[in-house]
Amino acid sequence: MAQTETIQTDRLVLRVPTEADADEITLRIGVKAVAWHLGRAPFPYARSDADSFIANAIENWANDKAYVFVAEYADEGVIGCVGLDLHGDDIWEIGYWIGQPWWGKGFVSEAASAVMDWGKAKGMSKFVSGHFVDNPASGRVLEKLGFVSVGIVDHIGAARGGPSPAQRYALGASPQDALRTASH
Repeated sequence: MAQTETIQTDRLVLRVPTEADADEITLRIGVKAVAWHLGRAPFPYARSDADSFIANAIENWANDKAYVFVAEYADEGVIGCVGLDLHGDDIWEIGYWIGQPWWGKGFVSEAASAVMDWGKAKGMSKFVSGHFVDNPASGRVLEKLGFVSVGIVDHIGAARGGPSPAQRYALGASPQDALRTASH
């Protein structure tokens, strides 16, 4: 798929990340409360982590393995990110994060819904996701998107330094797929 994809929502522009986004991504994920809820983000989160994230996102777009969109909000720049990662057998994991100043304002639901619609328009039909159990707001986002809770597994969080219970969800995919592909 083209690396120039852009999605416009009511409040956001969702687009492929570029190297110019590294400072804003570092600033937003560099807050412990944000990194704590992510599977792969370490804490502290350094500029080099953002550089690697962006390089991987661009490479994965080119190889059709994952589609990451940064979320830009008006004059505030990049405030978050939503992505779809391929997990074999056409199963797509949706993951997302938003900077702490924008929590509780519907931005994640807006962005995730738009990316899900984009994926469905591209022929994607099996989705999985999850969140650490101490982040119920993420579960509410998934339920709004139509996901169904299928169980709890331990998941390693880089910022947490070890495993924590994570609630898993499926939409069009089997519960076993959601439990087997536990990552976000």
